[in-house]
Amino acid sequence: MNTIAVIPVYNPEPGLKALVEGLMARGFAVLVVDDGSRLDRDRFAALPPGVKILEHGENRGKGRAIKTALEYLSGTNSGFAVFCDGDGQHRIEDILRVAEHAEKTGNTTFGVRDFFRAGIPLRSRFGNIWTSGVMRLFFGFRIGDTQTGLRAIPRRLWPAMIRMRGERFEYEVKMFPLLKKLDEPLEQVPIETIYLEQNRTSHFKPFVDSVKIYRALFSGV
Repeated sequence: MNTIAVIPVYNPEPGLKALVEGLMARGFAVLVVDDGSRLDRDRFAALPPGVKILEHGENRGKGRAIKTALEYLSGTNSGFAVFCDGDGQHRIEDILRVAEHAEKTGNTTFGVRDFFRAGIPLRSRFGNIWTSGVMRLFFGFRIGDTQTGLRAIPRRLWPAMIRMRGERFEYEVKMFPLLKKLDEPLEQVPIETIYLEQNRTSHFKPFVDSVKIYRALFSGV
């Protein structure tokens, strides 16, 4: 497999070790970015040998963690990076399917959840449906899940993503104007929708981060 699995982490959850072990069992090399974690740091030491761990001395945001990973990977032979969350919201089978689809098509591929399914937390359902409409209206993407953290990115986009502005949650949404600017296609693969304890572990602040997201969308890349 020519894809490396990347897991940005802030305060590791109990399932991180099982996720990493499962990915390695499926043939992935794994890169973990510790974004200035303060709690449960012993869980990093419990990860299996062979996992590469990059560290931020302080919490700098998910966008910065993604850039740190891409800067490191630029010095490797990897062709794709598949980003996934370390809190148990992504099944290993879905991560594999997204990675395989990306390698087959050569394009950016998102794992998308069904937000019309029963049991989706209200804040996630409302925010995603509204943002999906904005993406379609202004950027031409019919994307079913704008908030997904499961994304496979081809090497050719890494330099542009490293230069792209944004350090925190707003960074990920800037991928849409970037793909449009570069005339890059966006592939989608359906994945299972998993919310643990109604998304308790999410660090997303609905009002504050939504303002940042919409500001980022129209501020250029």
